[in-house]
This record gives sequence, C-alpha cells and structure tokens, in this order.
Amino acid sequence: MFKKKSVFKLALFATILSLILAMAFTTTLLSNYSDNIQQYLNTLIPKTLLGALTFMLILAPAMAIGVPRQIAALCAGFLFGASYGIVLATISAVLGCILTLLVARKLLAGIVKRHYPHPLAKVSQFFSHNTFLKALIIRLLPAGSNFLTNVLAGTARSPIKPYVLGSALGFIPQMTIFSLMGAGLQVGGQQQLIISLILLVIALLLGGYLYKENQNTLKLS
Repeated sequence: MFKKKSVFKLALFATILSLILAMAFTTTLLSNYSDNIQQYLNTLIPKTLLGALTFMLILAPAMAIGVPRQIAALCAGFLFGASYGIVLATISAVLGCILTLLVARKLLAGIVKRHYPHPLAKVSQFFSHNTFLKALIIRLLPAGSNFLTNVLAGTARSPIKPYVLGSALGFIPQMTIFSLMGAGLQVGGQQQLIISLILLVIALLLGGYLYKENQNTLKLS
C-alpha cells in the first residue's frame, strides 16, 4: 500500500508529465497554423470589450461543469494575449467556482446528507477549519479536479467567503502561467512560452512546499 507521500509524488509526476506532453502536442499542432487559427478565432471572439464578455460568458459555465482551468487560461492567453488572458481566465475561474459551489449547496447537499452522512461529515469537518488556507493550497497544486473540489466544498456547505477568496488567490499563479503559455503559442511568442515553463516549475515547487508544511492542516480528521 502506497504511503500518502508516495501517492502525492506520483500524482505530481503524472501531472507534470501530462502538462509537458500536452504542451508539446499543442505546440506541434499550432506551429504551422497558429496565425491562421488566431485570425479565425478573432473573427468569432474579437479583442474588444464585447468579445471579452462573450468569452467569459462561455468560459465560466464551461469551467463550472468541469473544463480544466489550465486549458481555459491557455485559450484566454492565445486569444487575448498574456495580460488580458490572465484577468479573463481568473475572473472566469472564480465565477465558475461560485456557480458550482452554489449549485452543489442547493441541489446536492441534502441528497448526499441522506445517503452518505458519514463521508459528508468528514468533508464538512475538513472545509470548516482553515478554509482559506486549504482552498489556497488546493488551487496552487496542479493535480486534482477543480470541478470535484467545488462540488465537495458546496455539498459540505463550506464557508463561502474564505473558500472563494482562497480559491481566487490560488488561481492566479496557474492562470498567469498558462495564459503566458497561450500567448507564447502565438507567432513570435516563444519568449513568453519559456517564461511560463519556468514559472510552472516554480509554482509546482511552491505548491509542494506548502502541502508538505501544512500536511496536518490538510488531513481529514
């Protein structure tokens, strides 16, 4: 049976490998067609205020039902550039988080409580203390499902304000990294791609450090 530390290291390694493979595939796919794809997408979602609002109206519900935040930020950076992409992706992630959280609280909490009271009690206890810190650390780590985390937190009726604030702050590093990656996939954006990869390594190390330092806080007890 694997120890928790071994499982965490394995999940982290698998996540890093998946991200590298995804980036390699995406870069290869877009290397010859990036300019044409970008021009076509800009006709659908122009780089205007209306285009940005339209993009968020599409992205927030998509993230609420499970679209990974990394892919969302990648698309935002590719369409709007790094600076606007970070802002749009982060706002969309927070809105998606709130939407999933509220739906889970309203529709799932009662059902889960009736059928799975003991597991729900453990999850509720987990999110009831140090909610801000736990949400922050979970968001800093690239492993895990954003959607499932929101569903669990909503079902367990975790405190909304610290959960959303911790999530919002924790979203920023990865949104920055993957928006830079998206912008780097544009023609002539190789420098941003390199910067984003360096930041990704730093974020992984920071997330691992925070996880290790706060293992007792993050335990279900």
